[in-house]
Amino acid sequence: MKLLTTITICLLTGFGDRCGGGDDENAIDIRIRVGATVRGVDVKIGELCEITPINRDTLAIGQLVFGPSPIGGHARTVTRTEIVQALAAKGHDVSQYTFSGPSEIVVQPVIVEVPPTDLLEAASAALHAVLALEGGDVEVEIPTRLRRVDTPPGRVGRELIARVRGGHTGPTSAVVDVEVMIDGEAARRVPVQFELQRFQLLLKTATAIRQGTPLGPHNLEIAREPLAQATGLYLTRFEDVEGMIAARNLQANSRITLGETAPPAVIRKGEVVSVVLTHGRVKVTAKAVANHDAPMAARLSLTNLSSRGTLVGVVAGPGLVVIRN
Repeated sequence: MKLLTTITICLLTGFGDRCGGGDDENAIDIRIRVGATVRGVDVKIGELCEITPINRDTLAIGQLVFGPSPIGGHARTVTRTEIVQALAAKGHDVSQYTFSGPSEIVVQPVIVEVPPTDLLEAASAALHAVLALEGGDVEVEIPTRLRRVDTPPGRVGRELIARVRGGHTGPTSAVVDVEVMIDGEAARRVPVQFELQRFQLLLKTATAIRQGTPLGPHNLEIAREPLAQATGLYLTRFEDVEGMIAARNLQANSRITLGETAPPAVIRKGEVVSVVLTHGRVKVTAKAVANHDAPMAARLSLTNLSSRGTLVGVVAGPGLVVIRN
């Protein structure tokens, strides 16, 4: 009879009351709130309900995650049944709790804009750090327009972490991914693209230069020029033209390529030179006239003074041409 009386009292107490000689002072009461405003990327039980009494167990229940925060700034209605199911799914014996308050609650997320200046500051810092490691002369074009980025402000705070995509920059551009961290969790990833202009020091003509003129600091200068696909063909140091002459007429303020330089001629056109003809162990020496200018080790066309025939040899030194058969 006493056991039947106890069961009857338990049933009359309600769905969530403790039974079997329970202590009312320690019973956990979960009261559904009328509404909730969520600042984080998820919704916690403590934001949906008032849980009493306040102790270590009830605080732990309040920290349980019910689910993700509503997206797009839209509100969401959460029912008491959904809260009970969420607690049960996390291993709690809901029969030991009492539930009270409204049968449902409206959850409204807090959404704020991430300032574009903060995004650019984080992205620029990451980009310049990588550029410093890569080296070189680079100018960065800051993007003037960024898409609007809205996120929750977070319960604790918001942090931006930026990384250059791939860990390196491209020849003309770079993409920096800015991770928006809300309470230590990644909420959004925002790509920020920068345009890059690279520069290189190149040799340029300071004035117009005639063909055959010696090249050097007196008629060339080193200038900072934008790097282009063909920039590697141009000369960059005065050492590159040391002892060289202009291979053709050059205009002022023009870049210098290797093909526009030539070694100086050691034999001039019309000069009478000695020609050594070698055939095995036989050597014959003759005189001939150079038909054009030629530097060391270059091929030279000659006119034999005796036979007026044409010869082709290799310049071996000033006034000396060698022909080998």
